[in-house]
Amino acid sequence: MDAVRHILPDPRQYHPQASLTNRLIHHAQSALDAQDTGERDMWRQALVGAIGEMLQRGELLSISVALAMVPTQACYQQVWDALREAVEETGGARALVFAMPLVLVAGSREQATLPGAVADVDGLNALLRQHGVFSDDGDVALSGVLLHPDSLIGLDAAKLYRMSRLGEDARAELPTQPAPITVKEEGVFLRYLIGVAIQRDGEAPPLRLGGSVGGWGMPLMKFLGEQLKRDGVTLFPIARPPLPAMQALVAGNFARFEVALQVFASSQIRRLRELDKEPVAIVSAHDNGELHFTVSASGDERNWEGFVWPLASLDNVKLIEENFRELMRECHVRDVHVLPELQPESRDGVPLFFTADDL
Repeated sequence: MDAVRHILPDPRQYHPQASLTNRLIHHAQSALDAQDTGERDMWRQALVGAIGEMLQRGELLSISVALAMVPTQACYQQVWDALREAVEETGGARALVFAMPLVLVAGSREQATLPGAVADVDGLNALLRQHGVFSDDGDVALSGVLLHPDSLIGLDAAKLYRMSRLGEDARAELPTQPAPITVKEEGVFLRYLIGVAIQRDGEAPPLRLGGSVGGWGMPLMKFLGEQLKRDGVTLFPIARPPLPAMQALVAGNFARFEVALQVFASSQIRRLRELDKEPVAIVSAHDNGELHFTVSASGDERNWEGFVWPLASLDNVKLIEENFRELMRECHVRDVHVLPELQPESRDGVPLFFTADDL
């Protein structure tokens, strides 16, 4: 189980023959092909500038076309990073629209509904200030509403571009639709806490963005557990560090599937061991852009389970493979298989999952 050797193929569809007459793709590819730092920066700034002009005119379609037609993931990353920079960097004072992803692992024997908002918003913001996530005197706060991912997607690049230049008025444009969670049995859910930080010209942001969850992770988990608790519901709220809205959307989606995979694998491994069977873990890449995971046992056609990870545009396949190998090490699963060939989506009309007996 060598974590250094990555063999899982990337199943996403790119366009190697994409026409470089597309202005954004041309600039992005030129930055990737640049011979030195100066040339690379020149093309990057040209790309950011071109996207900024499009955002000013509300031309999202041209940006979407470029992102859909990129020849490689590296090119996608270039265009997306430039889009993010054009949205977030104003060259001076700005209203930073940020979000904190929350992955909620919940279980209940009876159907139950968790609240769609944190009632003690002041307590939430005070806790983050106390632990240094927010600066003591910074103009920064979360709204307390638990947003569905679709609500954050609704804040498209053009809206975020405009909001970042509105100052304190940006707060009035935040989505406010709460998204309660209905639990029956066990599930992994994704929600976002959203807020605005006012960054003065020449000053550092009044909050700590990205990085790792530090000493504030456990106190926040306990606080949210109390705020969202319901009788008969087991709840583990897992927060990720706050990020600008576009980045938070990406990080939250990845975290949701990462946690869901951990919950799936640990539950299935425990189940097989209770049946006195040795678990076999398999991951394969499929031509519809999905990764399929299974945990099964040799000679047992019944007690296997599968998990699907539909890859988002910025998901890192090598990192997913590495994390899966590490998870299996932590679970003491010795028999782990990473299939190096790209597989079809289905076989005989049935989604294709490989089990121990297929090996």
